[in-house]
Amino acid sequence: MKLGYLGLCTLASVLSLGGESVSPGAAGAAGAAAPSDPPKATVAAAKAARAQPPAERWEAPFKNIPLGPGKLDVGFDLRLRYELSDNFDVRRYGTEATDNLLLLRTRLSLDYKLPEHAHVFVEFQDARYELSDLERGLWPVNCPFYDELELRQAYAEWLNIGGSPLGFKAGRQVITYADKRVFGPGEWGNVGRYWWDAAKVCLSTEVAQVDLLYGQRVISEPTTFNNEHFPYQMLGAYAQFKEVACGTFALKPDLFYIVQYDDHGNIAGESGVGDQETHSVGFYFKGRQGKHWDFAGTLAGQMGKYGRDDIEAFGANALVGYTLDTAWTPRISFEFSYASGDDNPGDGVHGTFDGIFGAVDLYYYGSMNVVSWMNLEDYQLTFSVKPAKTLTLRLDHHVYRLAESRDAWYWSSGRPARRDATGRAGSDLGQEINLAAQWKLGRNFELFGGYGHLFAGEYVSSTPGSHRDADWFFLQSTFKF
Repeated sequence: MKLGYLGLCTLASVLSLGGESVSPGAAGAAGAAAPSDPPKATVAAAKAARAQPPAERWEAPFKNIPLGPGKLDVGFDLRLRYELSDNFDVRRYGTEATDNLLLLRTRLSLDYKLPEHAHVFVEFQDARYELSDLERGLWPVNCPFYDELELRQAYAEWLNIGGSPLGFKAGRQVITYADKRVFGPGEWGNVGRYWWDAAKVCLSTEVAQVDLLYGQRVISEPTTFNNEHFPYQMLGAYAQFKEVACGTFALKPDLFYIVQYDDHGNIAGESGVGDQETHSVGFYFKGRQGKHWDFAGTLAGQMGKYGRDDIEAFGANALVGYTLDTAWTPRISFEFSYASGDDNPGDGVHGTFDGIFGAVDLYYYGSMNVVSWMNLEDYQLTFSVKPAKTLTLRLDHHVYRLAESRDAWYWSSGRPARRDATGRAGSDLGQEINLAAQWKLGRNFELFGGYGHLFAGEYVSSTPGSHRDADWFFLQSTFKF
């Protein structure tokens, strides 16, 4: 009975100190004081510690700077990455050579925040590279590695104008939704894949936020100001619904409708030359079941005109993952990505799904970026652990197949890497293994490294060009505030 009383008193002492335990000897020395009452000096010290304001972060002078009616935030992002690639590069597979690449990207941003959910954002970017055998002249425009000091973003945004559900965002911007599979900037690339001069009207309700979009994609010109656009226009509507929960089950769906329109009349289809008008409609969802299960997916159908051909294509992605509630937080997931191909190159139907405006980025379809969301079957198994709160280790295994053997293997740029119109080369593109480690050293600095190996499949060995495997290694540091 006495032992039970002391146990209860010790527990009360621990709770009263916010988790700091008191040894049995200290409790006994308290004399007539009740065992659950900690020494007054200890209580005073605990209260004083809680009353101390948090230490000011070193970057605080760059944030919330009073300026006129608003406040200014200054941001900075410096990324340095070394890559070593063997038997492939950003342009193609089968180079039969090893290439070194040192990438440096610097960003400086100014975010002027005004009252009533309004702000003006400006971001400058400078992207450069060294060591590589790839000459800059290979890319008169849209060099993936090099773009001298440039205005990456400059937009005004005002949400819930005057307390209403309406808002807008207009100017140069990147557009990102959900997992970046449909709209994404392509951040892994040194320059970035998608920049837009765009306008967006927003409607925010208790159920969803609906955005209506119009934009033109910016052409990256390495040494001059980026003021030209790709020869097409983008129109769209994207609805992000609030999460719906029922017990331990939760689901968040999105709907989208996107149009890519090019009226220059130079799109060459199987039946002749004409305009392009691609309508992509579909949905995205993510959710969870209890503490352990999570899932996500995308489904998109495409229709319209490609030259004089009819477009009939679709793409899909599905993921399910399970996280263990144990040390190192191990997680395993399976993911499948599909993009239709053209099963008959002469029937006047364009069956190749085009990936919409999604980022071909790290992890989407393999870290080596040797495929894109076009004529693809990608079976992905992922295992990750967190040995420490700031360290994540990850292993990916991809199995690649062509959805249609008579269509092309499409590179990450969207251009055909190889094609066998007869289909005799088969569909076995190969397998890829990726290892990665990501280590956050505080709030502002991160180290990231990894290795990838592509095991060439039957399709590679049966088509002209190199038949051997490919390797890739990278080490990256990022500093930002």
